[in-house]
Amino acid sequence: MQKYRFPLYRRSANGLNWYRIESESELTEVQAVGRRHVIHHLKAHAYPERLRIHGLITLEDGHVEECGAAEVEELLAGTGHAGNR
Repeated sequence: MQKYRFPLYRRSANGLNWYRIESESELTEVQAVGRRHVIHHLKAHAYPERLRIHGLITLEDGHVEECGAAEVEELLAGTGHAGNR
């Protein structure tokens, strides 16, 4: 099994969702809703949630791509959630 250095950063191909993956069971998502950004924190307890995070980590979903840390951290800072890990 490959070891990853967290946090990892991903974005959806449509540019409406960004992810900061803190571990194999925890992530923060920034979702664009109109002109606003909504923050979701997920601590995966159930198997489907863990599968979702694993898919983001390994880029198995063709609708997700890597992005830079600055891109996601800037969005989080703009919503007041930059330090909430």
